[in-house]
Amino acid sequence: MTHPNPALAYRHSDLRNRWTDIFRRDAPVHVGIMIGITAATFQGYLKDRIAGPIPYAIADLAFVAAAMFWFAGLAIRHQPIRGPGNSLYLIMAIILVPTLYMLHPGTPLIIELAGLRAWVAYPVGCLMALTVIQNAAQARAYVGLVLGLCIVTAVYGIMQYVAGPEAALAPPLGLQRHGVTVFYNIMGTSLSEFRAFSTFTFPAPFAGMMVFGMLLAAGIAVSPLRPRKTRWLAATLLPLFFAGMTVSGTRAALLTLAFGLLVLGWYRGLRPGQLLLLPVLLVAAHLATLLTAGRFVERFTSVFVREGLLWLRVYAPLTIAGRALSDNFFGIGLGRTGIGVPFPIYAAQPTGFFIGSDGDIGRAAVEMGIFGLILIAMVVFGIIPGAARGLKTLVGTPVEDLALGMGPLIVATGLIILVGSPLSAAPHGMIWWFFLGTLFKLTTFHSRTRPGTHTGRHQ
Repeated sequence: MTHPNPALAYRHSDLRNRWTDIFRRDAPVHVGIMIGITAATFQGYLKDRIAGPIPYAIADLAFVAAAMFWFAGLAIRHQPIRGPGNSLYLIMAIILVPTLYMLHPGTPLIIELAGLRAWVAYPVGCLMALTVIQNAAQARAYVGLVLGLCIVTAVYGIMQYVAGPEAALAPPLGLQRHGVTVFYNIMGTSLSEFRAFSTFTFPAPFAGMMVFGMLLAAGIAVSPLRPRKTRWLAATLLPLFFAGMTVSGTRAALLTLAFGLLVLGWYRGLRPGQLLLLPVLLVAAHLATLLTAGRFVERFTSVFVREGLLWLRVYAPLTIAGRALSDNFFGIGLGRTGIGVPFPIYAAQPTGFFIGSDGDIGRAAVEMGIFGLILIAMVVFGIIPGAARGLKTLVGTPVEDLALGMGPLIVATGLIILVGSPLSAAPHGMIWWFFLGTLFKLTTFHSRTRPGTHTGRHQ
């Protein structure tokens, strides 16, 4: 059987352009990736209740198993990896640079391996997507998985906020794992406010997951090519996810969401369907205000009204990066910021061994020096613009709902590289890189079947 729309699938006789296609071809790879994303989403919940490496190992082992099946499939089928433009070369360089730093002396091997995992594992997921995604239905299965996880974590996070910190920190390891990170000081007072963290270790990853859900749902809601019921269902998820983001008290998430919605609006063009999102978001903001007794307004607006606060969040990682380059121009080794290093290993090192950094810029400079900053530049000035071009190409095609969700997610999250580490966290790193490869693959399908065509943002 030949697929009716070769723009969305290869001509595989076993594919039917349904979500169940994930079980018809490269099933071990798809299942491994999905288990990895799911396990990473609930990793914080498991860490509060199970000591030791098991909570870390489930997601990592599932991802490694998926990678092994993927590589074996490539070898057996002699299947090449292709991507639009120079994207494939950039991704390979992003994988190669940290791998070469395994030769850097002075860091214990286990910490180097943890640092390598934080830099390399998820870009490999991008390469996997470039080969195992065969049609739009498979891609929508991943969007459905992420939205389902967002629903569960949003509901749990809201319930956690309503129950209060005593219940949230009650599990055996809860207080040890989270501590003061789940509170913030209310401006102008000596009082503190609880921040929900849902199934994650910190509030920020919870908020980041909510942003992922809102952007994916918004992409479906504004696409006229999707069924009306599907679009309305996606729109009804926005207030739930917005409430989840609100109870996390994470200001960077609001900036990411705003930037993502601007990207979506720019490439989709002004349409009546987008205007319908405004009342939905207003309802979401009103419900969030009621839920938090108005405290979220003060928290989210403080980044703008408090003088220098926004610049401070950007300035801190840049300062760390500048100091790191002046001390060690070529870096001090993988894992030396502690990002990606399991807590027991982190705690076993002497004071001063790790140099903390809030952002990927600082992390790259500390661990890999000037070559790390070049790597970040590849992401910001190579990968992210490539994703934007892919989004622009796919608007107006049968897969624009995917593009309008994944594209803004990828581009907007890139903004957080200045102040956070979105590329190393799980499941966010897994999702970000896999969706990047999926977007590139969909762009390749479109370019292959409609050579010489170009879809502008107002088409």
